[in-house]
Amino acid sequence: MRAAVITQFNQPWELKTLPDPRPQPGQVVIKIHASGMCGTDLHVHHGRFGLTPPVVAGHEPVGEIVELGAGVTDLRVGDRVGVHWSQKGCGRCRTCQSGNQYACAKAQSWMNIGGGNSELMLAWASGCALLPEGLAYEAAAPIFCAGYTVMSGLRNADPKPGERVAVLGLGGLGHLALQLSCAVGLETWAITGQANKTAELKSMGAHEVLVGGKEPGTAMRDAGGFDVILSTTNSAVQIASAFGGLREGGRMVNMGVADGPIAINPLLLMMGQRQLRGSSQDERRDLIEALEFVAAGKVKPRLEVYPLIQVNEVRARLEAGQVRYRAVLTHG
Repeated sequence: MRAAVITQFNQPWELKTLPDPRPQPGQVVIKIHASGMCGTDLHVHHGRFGLTPPVVAGHEPVGEIVELGAGVTDLRVGDRVGVHWSQKGCGRCRTCQSGNQYACAKAQSWMNIGGGNSELMLAWASGCALLPEGLAYEAAAPIFCAGYTVMSGLRNADPKPGERVAVLGLGGLGHLALQLSCAVGLETWAITGQANKTAELKSMGAHEVLVGGKEPGTAMRDAGGFDVILSTTNSAVQIASAFGGLREGGRMVNMGVADGPIAINPLLLMMGQRQLRGSSQDERRDLIEALEFVAAGKVKPRLEVYPLIQVNEVRARLEAGQVRYRAVLTHG
């Protein structure tokens, strides 16, 4: 099989021919049709995950099952599936026994058996999710990380009917958070520092677009404040400022990796029962619901699509901040 291989960190990835994988009991082999590229792939590229090269990355893979390992009964050859990050827990710890295998400290992922930037990929059957009928592979790929993450963040914000939601950081994750919040019927505002994005964000469903400038919290307070803030920005300064835009009882859910310490005003945190929460990929139902919203056309990922042979150009665009929302590699 052909694969994009990280042979050295901080060096171009190499297209190599590797042996075709064979499934062990409980595993499947997937013919990959598309795989998303994510900011996390840059962390892998720079060696920040403790992995040892050679590494095949890619944690937003979707494709067709071509082989089943022994004991796999819930999936079939020909099924269209994607693979999420945490594929299999240890099965024996309290977390797994409580039904939360995705949160197991010893959960296995693509880092254990190889990622999706390849023609064929091994995966644990428990880590696969069926794609809704009619959903294109390219549109499904980014939902297995970005969409899953923000759907979990939205649920963990515990929004109530009639509450007002703000989305801060309108990039690869944020543009999906905006659409998902609108899809569940919440009044959702886009908070941006770029006035020229107003029309585009409105086209994604934003009820209002607020140009926040360097102090988004001030602009948010002046606009009446928000009950929920879904933050996907990497800017610690923006996060700290935006926290001041919460109404009493408001919840800010942080889903971005901040570029430094987040200096929240302690009085704002204490007074008014405001909360700062963290969230990443949580319950599996969040992934399934996000996929269904995309399949129904209520959420439309904005994509740049490239063939696998351009993996290094795509990675360079991602690192330079030039990708418009999400990048997807096709493996046709």
